[in-house]
Formats: sequence, structure tokens, C-alpha cells
Amino acid sequence: MNPTAGRENMSTSHRGGFTIVEVVVAMIILTVGVLGLAGTTMYVVRATTYGDITTERSAALQSVVERLRSVDYDSVVASSDSIGQFAVSWTVTMASRSKLVRIITTGPGLKTSVSGPPLIRPTVADTFDYRIMR
Repeated sequence: MNPTAGRENMSTSHRGGFTIVEVVVAMIILTVGVLGLAGTTMYVVRATTYGDITTERSAALQSVVERLRSVDYDSVVASSDSIGQFAVSWTVTMASRSKLVRIITTGPGLKTSVSGPPLIRPTVADTFDYRIMR
């Protein structure tokens, strides 16, 4: 009797491939990975949108500040304007040797709530104080 004869026979009859258990485990791992990727994509889209809105709000605010800097001290008065998708208004308060200008931009922005995640809301007011010296 040849002891190696049985081993050769077993190795030639054993076929390569995956078992059903291996396929199911691989599908579960793939599903978890795809779901994680989908959740991350939603977060990235929200963060990018918020970044765009913040940039537009800053540009509207900068436009008003530049306008106020370009006029004479005595000509700075309260007013309002619409810049892009933002409504911008400002009030002027006299101080001893300066004027305090409070600029309020109203438009889309991030609103945080106590009971949930921060969401982008259509109307959020943001305040900026700017002092003009005489």
C-alpha cells in the first residue's frame, strides 16, 4: 500500500473556491463599508454647503464695511441693503469720538438646536459690530 496515493487523490478532488459562509461574511463587511461611506458623504455635503453660505455671508458683510469706510465720517447713517441672498441692515450709535455701527446680516445659515444636530436654516441673523473713529 502506498501512503501518498490517498493524498494525491484528495488534493486532485478538492476544488478551489469560496464557501457560502465566506461569501456572506464578505457581503456583510462590504455593506457596512458602503453604509459608512454614505453617512460620511452626507456630512461632507452639509459641511461644504455651510462653508459656501458662510463665504457668501462674509462677502456681503465685507461689502457693507467697505461702503462705510468709503464715505465721510459725518455721512455714515443707518441704512439697509440686499446683497445676494442676504438682507443686510446697519444701525449707527454715536459715541464720544467714534460711531459704533452694528451690521446685521439675515439669510441662510447654520442654526444649532438643543435637541438635535445643527441644520442649515433659511433665515439666520448674524451680528457684527464695527467702530469708525473720527
